[in-house]
Amino acid sequence: MKNIILSRKGFDSSAGGVASPIFDNGNIFSIPIPQKSPSPHKYKDLFFNGISGKDLLKESSAKSVTSESYCHFDPLLTEEIGIFGQANSSQTELKKQHVNTGDLFLFFGWFKQFSRKGKHLHHIFGWLQIDKVVEGRDNIITHLDQLGTTHPHGFGDKSNYPNNALYIGRERIDQSGINKKLPGYGVFKRTSSDLILTEKGKTRSHWRFPKKYFSKSKDLFLNRLKWKYLKTIKKGSVLSYSDVAKGIKKPGAVRAVANAIGKNPYAPKIPCHRVIRSDGSLGGYSGKGGIKTKKKLLKSEGILL
Repeated sequence: MKNIILSRKGFDSSAGGVASPIFDNGNIFSIPIPQKSPSPHKYKDLFFNGISGKDLLKESSAKSVTSESYCHFDPLLTEEIGIFGQANSSQTELKKQHVNTGDLFLFFGWFKQFSRKGKHLHHIFGWLQIDKVVEGRDNIITHLDQLGTTHPHGFGDKSNYPNNALYIGRERIDQSGINKKLPGYGVFKRTSSDLILTEKGKTRSHWRFPKKYFSKSKDLFLNRLKWKYLKTIKKGSVLSYSDVAKGIKKPGAVRAVANAIGKNPYAPKIPCHRVIRSDGSLGGYSGKGGIKTKKKLLKSEGILL
């Protein structure tokens, strides 16, 4: 596994206008965005874990669509199949980052427990590890025919998307240290603190990954950030976020590296305070006390900024 890609899907403020629901019993189901043109699915066709499309719309009080409206059911994650479509600039960016076989998509969206007036959250709801990538309208339609299924990216006008591609999920997860019996794609049926990206007490876009995501445990496939690399930065030295990106062989992911370091749950034990911006300014700091603490730590190590 080379890359983990967090991909936001489902209802949002511009498409649907409300959050997907967290039900009283803890069940979750991401509401697909609406689609104006004909699609293989209408909201009334959706059903998962005892939840119907009608239940979804009722629980979230969605007013922009009805059960008869078409929906863009993507990613398509069932017990039998895992398919995720991308096109246009989104697919261009994925190709630019060399996303391909073996990489892992984690799908997240906007969720809320409406009945208990819960907080607005960004919540992971599904995953797909790539087995292969099918590109181009004709190849996509042929592949879907072979699978005996349908998908929005291979149906009607949408099959003509520029730069159209399907990411097909593996049958089983393929990663060292992970139980090989785990399916290579699927959805999480219930909410869990380990799936919530939003930091407690913050707005939904303010994230703090659960600490176990950065554990040394071999059975956690989110252990991607090279915290050991930060430990190589000697006391009295600093690196830029760009330097770190190059050091972990991700030179094109400076912004992602900066965001990840900014959420380091182990500061100052893992010395992210020794990473600053290329222009010499401090940047962020996730530890207690924020920037003031970062400046104090650097000063104690002989770095004056």
